Amino acid sequence: MRIPRTLLLCVATLAALPAPAAAGGGGGAVAPKGGGSEAGGGSYGVHVPGGAERDGDTRDGAKKPGAADPNRPARRPARPRRRGTVLTSFAVRRKRVYLHGRPARIRFTLEGRRPVGVRLHVESAADGSRVATIDLGQLAAGEHTASFAGLEAGVLPEGRYVLHLAGRGLRRGPTASSTAEIQFSHHAFPVAGTFDWGGEGSGFGAKRDGHRHQGHDLAAAEGTPVVAPRGGVIEAVQYQASGAGHYVVLDGDDEDHDYVFMHLKTGSIPVEEGDRVRTGQRIGEVGNTGRSSGAHLHFEIWVGGWYAGGEPIDPLPLLQSWAS
Repeated sequence: MRIPRTLLLCVATLAALPAPAAAGGGGGAVAPKGGGSEAGGGSYGVHVPGGAERDGDTRDGAKKPGAADPNRPARRPARPRRRGTVLTSFAVRRKRVYLHGRPARIRFTLEGRRPVGVRLHVESAADGSRVATIDLGQLAAGEHTASFAGLEAGVLPEGRYVLHLAGRGLRRGPTASSTAEIQFSHHAFPVAGTFDWGGEGSGFGAKRDGHRHQGHDLAAAEGTPVVAPRGGVIEAVQYQASGAGHYVVLDGDDEDHDYVFMHLKTGSIPVEEGDRVRTGQRIGEVGNTGRSSGAHLHFEIWVGGWYAGGEPIDPLPLLQSWAS
């Protein structure tokens, strides 16, 4: 039987067509090596460890790296850190302070944008205990001054103290100190320079023509400053050619003592009767006036008024304590 040519061409065409993929298990198209399509549709993107898709859609419930979580509140931008107030300099001009004398002047500099509360603590140099606090108030940036007189907590005992500048929000600069040590004394030694205690004839009670020595002689070079051992009022500025020469009498504050300075240098006395002086203030210079055999200071201490109901005492023990 002869097959028609037309039928042969149709059979050849059907044989050249590709076979369809089988449904269900038992065969079908092979997924590319390294991954395939997700069940239920989606892209053919390659899976990344951790669940994120690369170059394609994400899986259900996952998010792309760097994507914002719509359920999480936005993070506020970080605030710039405030620098605060800085102590850049701190200095104490006077390292020794006397009761009823000139106070120590303190200078310091602050840098910053906001005022801060500043305090000056007074601490014992021996054990670090705090004995007083001086409130300097709210201070802005700039140069400031303060003072220390030894009366901030009543009369402080004699001794060494540490002044410490502090405050909340105040920090010390890298080159600045916030402390300074200071000496506080109730009396000053009357000779402000090199001196000698003298021999036996220089002491209290030594024999003199017709009387006993009523003070102590401190030998020193002429012109050596003589200062007030205690603040007070000048009671007398006189001259006695046959005895004391140029002399000064001082009534001390807060004590029943009169101090007497004799044989002072001519023209060296800067004070007058009625003047108020501070502890350590100059009241004259060592001289050799009146009945004197060499430059020295004749120094007396009277309990009660000088020749006004009082009596002289040996000044040596007090002089030795002031000198130390």
